[in-house]
Amino acid sequence: MTTVTIAEAAKDFAGTLRRVTAKHETVALQRGRKTVAVMVPPGMIEALEDAADIREADRVMKAIEKGQTKLIPYEEVRKA
Repeated sequence: MTTVTIAEAAKDFAGTLRRVTAKHETVALQRGRKTVAVMVPPGMIEALEDAADIREADRVMKAIEKGQTKLIPYEEVRKA
């Protein structure tokens, strides 16, 4: 991950954006010593969302296996 100040990113926004889109870099934007934002390629966001979906599905499946949740048949849901 590359770290740049907000001023540097603003001065060469097109270049910063190119690093993210064309070079697939992640760029952290800093104000002072604090990271305030991160620019990431769209594919990375999709991968993070997919991973979150998989974790949620695993959590639900474990709850079902332990009998901690009630299953509703599709036909019942469809009627509602």
